[in-house]
Amino acid sequence: MYKNGFLKVMAATPKIVAGNINNNEKEIIKVLNNSDAGVIVFPELALTGYSVSDLFYQEFFIKETIDSLKNILAKNKHEGIAVIGMPLDINGGLFNVGVIIQKNNILGVVPKYYLPNNQEFQEKRWFLSGFDATFTEVRLFSKMVPFGNIIFKEESKNISLGVEICQDLWSIISPADDLVMAGANVLLNLSASTELVYKEKHRRNAILDHTRKQVSAYIYTTTGIYESSSEAVFSSHKLIASMGEMIEESAVINYEADSIVADINIDAINFKRRQDTNYREAVFKNEFEYQEVFFNLTENEQYEFYKEQNKLPFSLDDYDKNKVLNILTAALVKKLSFLPKNLQKIVIGLSGGLDSTHALIVAHNAFKIMKLPLKDIIAVIMPAEASSNNSKSDALELAKLLKVTHNTIEINETLNRHLKDINHHDKDVTYENAQARIRTLILMDLANKYEGIVLGTGDLSEIALGFMTYNGDQMSMYAINAGVPKTLMKELVLFYANNEYSFAKDVLNRVAQKKISPELLKGQETEDIIGSYEINDFIMYHHLNQGMAEDNLIWLVEGTFKTSLVEAANYVKRFLNRFYSQQFKRASMPEGPKIFDISLSPRLSYRMPSDIVRK
Repeated sequence: MYKNGFLKVMAATPKIVAGNINNNEKEIIKVLNNSDAGVIVFPELALTGYSVSDLFYQEFFIKETIDSLKNILAKNKHEGIAVIGMPLDINGGLFNVGVIIQKNNILGVVPKYYLPNNQEFQEKRWFLSGFDATFTEVRLFSKMVPFGNIIFKEESKNISLGVEICQDLWSIISPADDLVMAGANVLLNLSASTELVYKEKHRRNAILDHTRKQVSAYIYTTTGIYESSSEAVFSSHKLIASMGEMIEESAVINYEADSIVADINIDAINFKRRQDTNYREAVFKNEFEYQEVFFNLTENEQYEFYKEQNKLPFSLDDYDKNKVLNILTAALVKKLSFLPKNLQKIVIGLSGGLDSTHALIVAHNAFKIMKLPLKDIIAVIMPAEASSNNSKSDALELAKLLKVTHNTIEINETLNRHLKDINHHDKDVTYENAQARIRTLILMDLANKYEGIVLGTGDLSEIALGFMTYNGDQMSMYAINAGVPKTLMKELVLFYANNEYSFAKDVLNRVAQKKISPELLKGQETEDIIGSYEINDFIMYHHLNQGMAEDNLIWLVEGTFKTSLVEAANYVKRFLNRFYSQQFKRASMPEGPKIFDISLSPRLSYRMPSDIVRK
């Protein structure tokens, strides 16, 4: 049900038959007693069916509904929260409500506020609006139960649930707008929605926009096709979204009972809210009063994700890969356009590796758009003792295919003279960093000579891990790759190879498949030093984008990558140690474009002292 900030939720559409309360009761109990979700949302008027019309007037029908609710409470084995739609008679006035239950307890009752009364919907014929209620409690089964504006809170886990019913979602001022300002971070919607051409898209857009502007999760279900179809077909469309992203979605028509399940990252929602100044300001301007009802959820030791976690959170489809190229190209075009015409030249260190290959392609694309001469891109190949022949030949082949100026400068002699000058003889970190700084010195001086700028090649993953030499490859005039994680870098280069840059396909494929290495020592491989980039990028995403803490990260890495607990802990601790100890390198980073929510620019997105101590 719940573990380390993740809440399992379900949107259910039982096989509801309009008017057959006994059938509907059994279908609801079946779902309840076979689900491990922490929260289950049933459709609007699920106990009776939505389309029973004037049966809502009948005393026997309303009594049967109440008796059915009592049976559900008695037979409910589900440990979590469930919301069931039904009609409720209060002193002769009928309300369309969601009854929020946990085991055999009713936690509260939330009425529908906005009643549609046009075309196939005629709810004002039978129901009163929640706005008409002058009371805040109702008696059910000899107990007083909260009624009306309610927030359901699990304080120890920072979960706050709010409920709205169908049309409430579509109103100019939705109850959810007020609920989130009162602290609700998960919204539950019980609906009975008819299916029409285009309505699927409108429904999806409305829910996504709710979660985006409200920084929340939204669980939406509807009643299904076994409602009466004499005038309209009712939809089976269920959606679970969080912070503007659709996590799970069903078909709009389903001939059987169905449900969708998703894992909501509650901690990520709360993390984003703390970052969002507009949300914070809105909360303290909230003028609405809500009752608070508290509940407890069990934390499961053996929490199983409904779907495997995405191991590659930065992976993109082809449309968005092309968009990345367009964003980076536009950024570089703007940077070059700022310079006088005689300074619109680029000097770039080309190693035959992923990052410099990607940066060169972006530069090439920008020059084509600006109609600048390709000879003004100066690719400099700077091999040393550890540089492989494959890397040198790939770099040279790519430069020739792109028709840019290329120059090879061996740095061994300069390196050895420098090391002799400082009386250093070991092939250690000093030896490695000296190579990076000599290369940077050459690039900077060539930029002076040719009157251009040095284009940086370091990527977001290296920046996060501090896997760069201070005042070496850390420095440039513009860091074009600064927003691109390493795992995406490979995808992008392969995408270019199969599309616009297919004329260089062979060399781009070789570069993408090559073991990642700075080639500062013979046989050196980066992932032997810092671990898998796939796992590091996964940790980076969940720590920086989702706000996940160390223990939660260890649990998530262990479960997602099927590592041992010790290995997962080593990965997380190593990443966090490197990330926080290397802030001094990021503090003086050059400018570079942002493409994801995550950016480590010390000016734009991520602010932290260089001497931060984090335990």
